[in-house]
Amino acid sequence: MMKNLKMMSMLLGGLLALGSLTACGGSDDDDKPDPTPTPPTPVEKVLTSVKTDYTATVSQQLLDVATVTVRYVGDNGQVASEQMSSTTWTKSVNIPLPAKAGLNIQPTLKGAVAEGEYTLNAKGQMSYTWLDQDGQQLKSGSSESTPVLDAVFFADGLGQYLNAITTTCYVARSFAKDYSVADTSIIWGGNAGDDTTQGTGIDPTGATGEGR
Repeated sequence: MMKNLKMMSMLLGGLLALGSLTACGGSDDDDKPDPTPTPPTPVEKVLTSVKTDYTATVSQQLLDVATVTVRYVGDNGQVASEQMSSTTWTKSVNIPLPAKAGLNIQPTLKGAVAEGEYTLNAKGQMSYTWLDQDGQQLKSGSSESTPVLDAVFFADGLGQYLNAITTTCYVARSFAKDYSVADTSIIWGGNAGDDTTQGTGIDPTGATGEGR
């Protein structure tokens, strides 16, 4: 009987020792390094908009005799307007594609002007860049300019000059999602096509200083 109890005690002790070794040793998987994490899938860059920088420059004498309004296509794709308070005006907008962009310089005489010569000039410019959905540049763009109107006028020729600015000093382009650019037309509104000499007593067909 004592012999059997001794054998059972030895057997139980052996089993306990084996369990202790197994628990301390752990599994082979615990010794393996963590697998390399999967990198996130890069987000595809998609062309979504055109960033447009507008500039209009006029001579100080033009500002002296006329109220100069710049009409341009704004962020929402609609025509907006601002009056020039200095000889240089700038504006930056971001227009969703497909889009139209452009600007038009529209001067209106403030009233009767004194006799004499006036050196007047006006020019507009539009630079554009292609942007992705995060507002980052995908592709550099280009720059478009209006015709430059620059001449010396006598007082009775100012009306002719201001009408010429309104009808020709503009740039308008359309932009597509394939990076293509094309000429387009935009309804500017305001005094476009109006007679800017009405009520001023100035002859709209007057000659320039060079032609008198």
